[in-house]
Amino acid sequence: MRHLVISVASVALAVAAFAQTAVPQLPPSAALRIREYYRLASQIQDQVWPDWSQVPAPLLLITRDTEFLTRHPAPPKDFQKIGDDLYTRPRQFPTSLLATFPAFGPPSVIVIGEPELTEAKTSTPWLFTVMHERFHQLQDGRPGSYDRVNELGLAHGDTTGMWMLNYPFPYENPGLGRSFVHLRYLLLAAVNEPNDAQFRPLARQYVAARKEFFARLSPDDRKYLSFQLWKEGIARYIQIKSGEAAAHYQPTPEYAALPDYESFAAYASRVRADTLGELKRADLLKWRRVVVYAFGAAEGLLLDRLDPKWKDGYFQHLFTLDPFYDAHVPRQRPLLARS
Repeated sequence: MRHLVISVASVALAVAAFAQTAVPQLPPSAALRIREYYRLASQIQDQVWPDWSQVPAPLLLITRDTEFLTRHPAPPKDFQKIGDDLYTRPRQFPTSLLATFPAFGPPSVIVIGEPELTEAKTSTPWLFTVMHERFHQLQDGRPGSYDRVNELGLAHGDTTGMWMLNYPFPYENPGLGRSFVHLRYLLLAAVNEPNDAQFRPLARQYVAARKEFFARLSPDDRKYLSFQLWKEGIARYIQIKSGEAAAHYQPTPEYAALPDYESFAAYASRVRADTLGELKRADLLKWRRVVVYAFGAAEGLLLDRLDPKWKDGYFQHLFTLDPFYDAHVPRQRPLLARS
């Protein structure tokens, strides 16, 4: 009987020990990156965009087996609290995901995998990818933003939001592809021109060609491309500006000790060139929707010089950058009167 009591007690202790070890723990490297992201954002976000810090900033980190949620005002019931403002559940999203959406109802949540499982690959690019996604929280946080997206009329019955990725834009149109190549060439020429006197005519040439390009599109195609440039393109622009704003940022020693650490100065020195190099290679037929990232980012860089106050009107003109270019469309010369 004594041996039975000991056995039962041993089993009870083993079960208790297993229960404790079974609680998922945020990997130390992931915890470092998340803390560094929030520290970085608090220092630079309002420099990059006015009042950016005013919107909620929940984040869901996806590891191979588990999801970790933090800074959410109302964590769903299927999440277990495991720490101060940290909740967990078994993994449901793909580990490669880089997205921002109202996963549990408003507010929008940054849903992102660990660096090595995503396109970011390493820690510092991952932080600025999160800053890109953080800007989507500002876009989505505008009153009535989801209703306004629906009013575009582009979903055509899709209630999942996947139309934003799968909209049937005419990427295969050969004439449109050739026009895109010409347009991206003009955009790069203007953005890369350091001399202000030479920049102005190049910018006007681009603006005129842009207007002609958009005029070739159907109304829905025009709305879709405008929406993507406004949303994803400017978010990539924000990724560039965030990287440059952080050039002199001093990370914590713990973050700098990560084996895949890259200095913020090094990232800042190449982030703009990387995106412009991407635009130089962009292929409308092969890349499809992906072209909007580099293209829209370059448009943001162009607007910084063409209309330095453009950010003031960004949320007044939802889902299109057209109004910022309309004032710069070259006027046609009047026809000479016939004698």
